[in-house]
Amino acid sequence: MKYQYPSCKTVDTVENWFGHELADPHSWLRNGKDPEVLDFVARENAFTDAFFPADELQEMIDTLKRNRLKDLPGSITPWQAGYLATVSEDGKPMLSILDEKLAVVGELPKFEELGDVMTFRADPCPKNEDIMALMIQYPGAARPSLAVCQVSTGKVLTVINSLFSFCWSAGDGCVYYSSTESDPKTQTSHSVFYRYDPVTRSETVVYEDDTYCIFGQVDASRDGRYVLATICQDYSHAYWAAIETATGAVEVLTDKIEDWTYLDSIDGKHYFITTTESANGTVIAVTGKERTVVLPESHRILENGFSVGGQLFLIAMEDVSNRLIRVADGADVELPSRHGAVGVTGEARDGVFLRFESFQDAPRIIHFDGEKMTTVLASDDAAHPDLVVEQGFAPSTEDGTKVPYYIVRHKDTVNDGNNPTLIYAYGGYYNSITPQYVERVSGTQIARWAEAGGIYVQCNLRGGGEYGPAWHEGGMKMTKRHCYEDFIGVAEEVIRQGWTSPAKLAISGCSNGGLLMSALVTMRPDLWGCVIDSVPHTDMIHFVEDDRGPMYITEYGNPRESKEMFEYLLSYSPYHNVKPVNYPWTYIQTGELDNNVPPYHGKKFAAKMQAENRSDNPILLRVLAEGSHDRGKGEVYWRTIAEMQLFMKYALNM
Repeated sequence: MKYQYPSCKTVDTVENWFGHELADPHSWLRNGKDPEVLDFVARENAFTDAFFPADELQEMIDTLKRNRLKDLPGSITPWQAGYLATVSEDGKPMLSILDEKLAVVGELPKFEELGDVMTFRADPCPKNEDIMALMIQYPGAARPSLAVCQVSTGKVLTVINSLFSFCWSAGDGCVYYSSTESDPKTQTSHSVFYRYDPVTRSETVVYEDDTYCIFGQVDASRDGRYVLATICQDYSHAYWAAIETATGAVEVLTDKIEDWTYLDSIDGKHYFITTTESANGTVIAVTGKERTVVLPESHRILENGFSVGGQLFLIAMEDVSNRLIRVADGADVELPSRHGAVGVTGEARDGVFLRFESFQDAPRIIHFDGEKMTTVLASDDAAHPDLVVEQGFAPSTEDGTKVPYYIVRHKDTVNDGNNPTLIYAYGGYYNSITPQYVERVSGTQIARWAEAGGIYVQCNLRGGGEYGPAWHEGGMKMTKRHCYEDFIGVAEEVIRQGWTSPAKLAISGCSNGGLLMSALVTMRPDLWGCVIDSVPHTDMIHFVEDDRGPMYITEYGNPRESKEMFEYLLSYSPYHNVKPVNYPWTYIQTGELDNNVPPYHGKKFAAKMQAENRSDNPILLRVLAEGSHDRGKGEVYWRTIAEMQLFMKYALNM
């Protein structure tokens, strides 16, 4: 072993699971406040600090800042003469005041009563712009909170904790929100829907259902007549109810779980995309228990949509690129590029703001009035005419399912097996991964990477929503291993085509994608030259005991449920599958304040890998003291992604 890693004690902890004696020698690392754990983390961070030469790390940070993209606003909403939006600055969201052209002209004053909080979103009351609803998060809090404030006085009217979703209603000027409580011991979860009136400062329960619910969501119709309450059973199925804001009457729209996505309510009809009985999705109008098909199923996967001036528009997926469809006639609305991603980023006074990006097009904000698209703000105006974007389909290693992937390269790149290659994927929670300009973990600008001679591969594994519910269900619970087999199939196909080799292959992922990285490095350590593993789940036996464990069992399954489920989870649980073998260069990063995946997952995994690694390749652990489910904020963010990119550079001998 080339590196002398920080020492890490082990404890003689053995648990019995369905007759299986399961050792957990690093269980003590679960207590993040234990002085011994804090000492271990300090020594690991010091080891990682020493690994990177200070001058090279600073040079990388300077380069990244020099080439940074202009931050684009998100969650745009009309306010006063312009707009209010969240603008990310060095990974930290800032509440900004924009003019009518979306230029930042100031920041929303801080509310002193809230103290040091992170603010993700701000929405003014439709009936009184002086009243503001903020989605905030206190340092170390498990979940976000809702703060309703008065801008002119700087006063906080109320703070509501344990929040998952909120919306204003233009009908009554009240804010609606849902609160979900989970019990990791019993794996139960329950949501309640509330209304808060900022005039009377009163809170009332408007809807409650004792059905199991991983989280509840609320959404208001644009006309203000209704608030839709969603009782989510998992990440695609839910019960639905419509709350009439004028009377408070609740109309339950479903008597069974439905795979619906809400669009809007127009003239008393509620419009949804449904994939309950159609694999790709149809648009239906719902009144009571009556269902009317508005747009029939096609070859495209319907994802979500919006309304402008009473017209409905759909965002659809076609072979892992977005299309924009007008519901009235089913016609396409032309987008800037065929291989790209589009989504709603906010409301305009005369339409909506869309965000568009592709592998070659830096993110931009487009104003859409229902007829015409106009780019109003771009993060970068660089052109990349020499890039080639191709889509392929690789066989999954176990069942041969064709797995889509994109490959991005310079037109002059030759397939000599010697090209530095970065593969990104996610594969979970019905989350579709569309073309992107920046790789989401290391912050690598894909066009720059390819122009410098690298190859970028984005693969779309089962578990995502790229091909509808069946694609998602093909990579969850007792089929979760398909995600890893799909990824390996794509990697082997890219190698077979001669674009790269294992020594030149880096892979990256975060969150569920961090679980993916952790599983892949234990399943096929021979296939990768470098692994960037951010905020990962790694202990798939004990995750159910985490604060958000009940939210995740719908995706992964519950090891307590049955011997079969326990054994399946154990078969790929990364921490439990670390063995004394040669591991590739591996960088593991987590955050002490992560409220989605507790940092013990990364700590346990790194400690065990360092102990068992038989190669001379480094295994690094970076724990961000103030990090949440991200790569850090401010200067910490720049250092983290600089370390990741420098680590890849060393590993792939670039």
